[in-house]
Amino acid sequence: MQIEPPAERLAIPPEARVNPGAENPPWSGLDLLLIALVLLISLFFFSSISFVVILHSSHAPGFSAAELGRNPGPLVIVPSMTLAYLAMFAAMYGVVTRRHRRPFWQAVRWRWPSGWWFAYMAGGSALAVGLGALSRFLPIPKSLPMDRFFQDQLGAYLMMFFGVTVAPFAEEMLFRGFLYPVLDRWLETLFMTPHQIRRACVWMLILAGWGFVEHRLPLAWSVALAVLAFLITVAVFVARSVILGALAGAVLLPGAALVVWGLASRSIAPPHFESATIALVTLASLLGLVSMAALGSSAAGACGRVLAVLITSGGFAMVHSEQLGQAWGPLLVLFVVGVVLTLARVVTRSVTPGLLLHVGYNLTLFTLLYAGTDHFRQLERMRQ
Repeated sequence: MQIEPPAERLAIPPEARVNPGAENPPWSGLDLLLIALVLLISLFFFSSISFVVILHSSHAPGFSAAELGRNPGPLVIVPSMTLAYLAMFAAMYGVVTRRHRRPFWQAVRWRWPSGWWFAYMAGGSALAVGLGALSRFLPIPKSLPMDRFFQDQLGAYLMMFFGVTVAPFAEEMLFRGFLYPVLDRWLETLFMTPHQIRRACVWMLILAGWGFVEHRLPLAWSVALAVLAFLITVAVFVARSVILGALAGAVLLPGAALVVWGLASRSIAPPHFESATIALVTLASLLGLVSMAALGSSAAGACGRVLAVLITSGGFAMVHSEQLGQAWGPLLVLFVVGVVLTLARVVTRSVTPGLLLHVGYNLTLFTLLYAGTDHFRQLERMRQ
């Protein structure tokens, strides 16, 4: 007699329908989490190697390990971040071509705007000049942590090379190439299913409360709690995978969010952390109101896409928060830049226009700095 499979194995939920107008990349949020882990591990690995090499080279005479750790400088940062970004790109390439069997450049929507590429770079230059003028009305500190990368001429040239070539490509691939399409698909689909919106609201409130607790605890207890959350996530993931007979990716993303937000809350200044917590609670409340109304396909698409643009732009700004001392004025400027770059991705459905805008923006900033400091020979003018 044939034995019927357990009921739990048959209770696999059907795949959620995708809004026809949404992005539909082959990779998932779980793939994106893997890529982020590769980036973080690679950054730690290559930073450690660069730190040891510079510490024992002639470029750091008389520097102790503690001093170099407090102020690593471009000789440590630029090589380690370049290699980490290369490892991240290799992970992206492997996920698309090996795991999902898709042509890489076609999947990431790499379409070069022939005949218009210079116009996009000019647009990035205009954006840099315009935001530079508007930033005069914002509280921009005279000294920022990123100033330590411009202590000498060699460091300035290295940062210019990195900021015009490596950083725009890597950041556009990560944020506009991989993160935005996943958010757009998920959020547009989410807004078409009110019960999933309510579940998202609950998780946002849990995340806000979790971050509040982690922020208040002593460092040792905070790390221990994050490790416990990680172990519970892995245990639930393995258990559900065995029961369902398939990878339970829906468990990993909320669990990873708890771990990451718990650890991140330790490094965020109290005023900014309070603002982020209020934003989470407010967003959960607004989504709760939205879930009470049945949205059509077009309305769901518009709401999901706007939220995807805002989250992508916010993430783009926050990765630079440490360099900017978490000052809200410079972060607001970068958030606006992120919105423009993401909107270029939305309108053209291609990652290359945002890349060209990004290169034009950074190139203009470095050109102005180059001219204003007498070819990087008088870098003290940056702080005047």
